Amino acid sequence: MTVTVKPLPPVELPELRQIGKPLRKVDALGKAMGATVYAGDFSLPRMLHARVFRSTQPYANIKRLDVSKARALPGVACVLTGSDLPNAQLITDMPGQTGQKKRAGSDAPVLASRQVRYVGEPIALIAAETLEIADRALKLIEIEYEPLAGVFDPIEALKPGAPILHEPDNVVARWKIRKGNVDAGFEEADLIVENTFRVPFVEHAYLEPEAGVAWVDDRDVINIRVCTQVIEHFRSIARAVGVPQNKIRIQGTMLGGGFGGKEDITVEIYLA
Repeated sequence: MTVTVKPLPPVELPELRQIGKPLRKVDALGKAMGATVYAGDFSLPRMLHARVFRSTQPYANIKRLDVSKARALPGVACVLTGSDLPNAQLITDMPGQTGQKKRAGSDAPVLASRQVRYVGEPIALIAAETLEIADRALKLIEIEYEPLAGVFDPIEALKPGAPILHEPDNVVARWKIRKGNVDAGFEEADLIVENTFRVPFVEHAYLEPEAGVAWVDDRDVINIRVCTQVIEHFRSIARAVGVPQNKIRIQGTMLGGGFGGKEDITVEIYLA
């Protein structure tokens, strides 16, 4: 008995053939139609709205901070200051350095209480029933600074006698790079060029402001839905607020741009 097997017809999958065609972005349609949901678009029933009171001084001691009027404003749920979170610290990890050695500047208070070290450093956190009430509360906070001589150039910061922003010195991290015989390389070089090169400050320039929402679920887990490029920050958030790591869950949302600018902890800690 002879069985004749007919070959199967070729399967046409034109939608999967991309050679010679522009690659379609999977999120293009939603963005083009304005249907993409970003972190600032999420809301929860009866949620509170937060604002951060920030320093206007680059380097100063805080002589007086009075938040009593802000706390008394109707619609304000709470106002937190550094005295409410005395042990809450955020550690910035410089690769291979500060995570283990805690170099100068690698840790900073969530809310400054005695001293501020840059314009915009958080001092107080306000939670209110509406953003309008939170904005009004910001204006009711009274603060008195004792300005200090600052340092605004990395070269000047290394000179003897420069203001020390973080003990023991202004060096954040040190690297030792060894590759080959440098002295022999200089001796054999036909041309040696020495100069000092400076580049300007460069902003990541993403369109979406950093935002998010947070809630506590029925397992007492703090859920943080935020625009971030690094959801692994839950470890640092847990350490800062003093809860086990399994009690913090970070959900990354669609990003309206990031380019590395959303790799650091920003609003996550205030949401927690």
